[in-house]
Formats: sequence, C-alpha cells, structure tokens
Amino acid sequence: MGRFDGKSVIVTGAAGGIGEEYAKALAAEGAKVVVADVSDTEGERVAAEIVAAGGEAFFQHTDVSDPDSADACAEATVEKYGRLDMLVNNAAIFGGMKLDFLITVPWDYYQKFMQVNMNGQLLMVRACWEKMAAAGGGAIVNQSSTAAWLYSGFYGLAKVGVNGLT
Repeated sequence: MGRFDGKSVIVTGAAGGIGEEYAKALAAEGAKVVVADVSDTEGERVAAEIVAAGGEAFFQHTDVSDPDSADACAEATVEKYGRLDMLVNNAAIFGGMKLDFLITVPWDYYQKFMQVNMNGQLLMVRACWEKMAAAGGGAIVNQSSTAAWLYSGFYGLAKVGVNGLT
C-alpha cells in the first residue's frame, strides 16, 4: 500500500527535472499521475517510464499559460481517472532563461515568462479546484523558490507572486 493509493495527481512541468521526480515519486506511492508538460517527447517518455515501473500514468500536453489547455488537462484527468485529488504546480521557464534586468528585459519575453511562471499556477488552480472539491477535497503544491527573498529579477518576482497566491 502506498500513501497515495487511489488518488490522482497532475504534475505540471513533469517532462524533466524536479517535475519528473515528483511524478515518479508520487507514482511509486500509488498515485495515478498525469504528466503535464509542453514537451511531448519527454512527457511521453516520463509517463512510459512510470508505467514500465508498475505505476499508472499518462501524458497530457499542457501549456499552463493557456486557460483552455489548463482546463483540458483537468478534464482529461477526471475522464481517465474518475477524480482529481492533487495538483503539483511545478511548470516554469528556468533552464535557458533569459538573463536580464527587470527594467531591461524585452517586454514580450517578460510577459510570456510571467504567464508561465506565475499566472500558470493560478490558471491550473482555477482549472482544478472544483474537480478536487467534487472528489471530497485535495492538496495543491505550488512550487516556489528562495529567489522570492533574494534579488533575482523577474524570476524572483514571479516566485513572490506564487507565494502570494499560495
């Protein structure tokens, strides 16, 4: 018996890095996992590895910055697993992030960055909360960073926003 037997979870940004580790660890504890990411090839790989290890998972192409995509992810979870119990908001633009000052970063880049790194977490919560409530409640983990307390430009600003949202 795992701690999360019978529970379903969406992990955003699960096609690699920390999100992949969350997805695999939750599956190892019995959770039915939705690997949610914009990286189709890597997302399919992570879901396949979870299944090969005896877990239950599927990949759902999810752009957390798009309300329709966030809604589709939540809907697909309930359609496949019958319920939604947990959300791990991990998706972020980080590796390969443009290094620039808040006052000089190109505006289009800043807008996309904040839409993924901060607003994406709110969009996923909005897409999931009613489904979680219908299943009797649940848990939401919003991934932040110590960058929220250090000067780290727009990355830190996004994480301050995540802390405020949480």
